[in-house]
Amino acid sequence: MISCILYLNPDWTPEDGGLLRIYPPDATDEAGIDVVPHAGTFVCFLSDRIPHEVLPARRERFSLTGWMHRK
Repeated sequence: MISCILYLNPDWTPEDGGLLRIYPPDATDEAGIDVVPHAGTFVCFLSDRIPHEVLPARRERFSLTGWMHRK
């Protein structure tokens, strides 16, 4: 399954929270990669193979999200 996310949040800062954290399978540490949900940021990843989470947000955040599945 592929997840695609377009973030719609103007003036978002890392201090606002709500970051998408992606844990690449070949990473040597457990820190992961953080994606700040700035307006216009677009992310696609294999969500059934790549562990991920959304960190708590300190304000309301908006995104458009779609999933592509195979039969």
